[in-house]
Amino acid sequence: MAILSKDEARDILRPYHALIWEVIHDAWSEWRSVQSLRVEAGLSPLIYGRTIANYVFDAIARRAIRLFAAEPKVSVEIEAQTFKLIFGGLLLARFKKGGEDKLGCNVPTQAAMAFIEADGVLPGMPPETAKVEFIWLPNEIGTKIDSVLVVARDGDLLVWEYEISGPSEGVLPIPFPTHPDGPETPDDLVKPKAQPAAKPKGQ
Repeated sequence: MAILSKDEARDILRPYHALIWEVIHDAWSEWRSVQSLRVEAGLSPLIYGRTIANYVFDAIARRAIRLFAAEPKVSVEIEAQTFKLIFGGLLLARFKKGGEDKLGCNVPTQAAMAFIEADGVLPGMPPETAKVEFIWLPNEIGTKIDSVLVVARDGDLLVWEYEISGPSEGVLPIPFPTHPDGPETPDDLVKPKAQPAAKPKGQ
């Protein structure tokens, strides 16, 4: 299977960046709510970190399968323990929690190895289909998502990666001033400058 360049993959995925970001952050917010309920109920902390990753992946799957199935150029492939997204028949993607190397962690099954190896062959997929991972990285204390990445890999080698920013990152809303009697419209904000009266000729 091929490895697309970063620019080629970004062009295919750009229309879905906001949706990818939203799915991951909403799933994480669900986990944080569950975590708060566990604390309120007096339950002991979880022992295994993979339990959190498994819960977040389940929350991602419930959202992503429904939302991406509604996208006309995206196919959803549901398997026994996972799911994958196919964009335009050209790019196969999956969601994974990333490690320090920014790569998804895998149990070394035959299917997992076929996905992470650049020349790995996946059943039913054309040989020219490329593969990427949508990686989510929590902060060190597990209170928020630090970053969402699109990653191409070849085994344990990171080929390239780029970050997906939030839908409103770097954009600050500019509120319109308001009248005492109600909101002012944008048209009200532009006033024609008064022109001085013309002087009579001879003065």
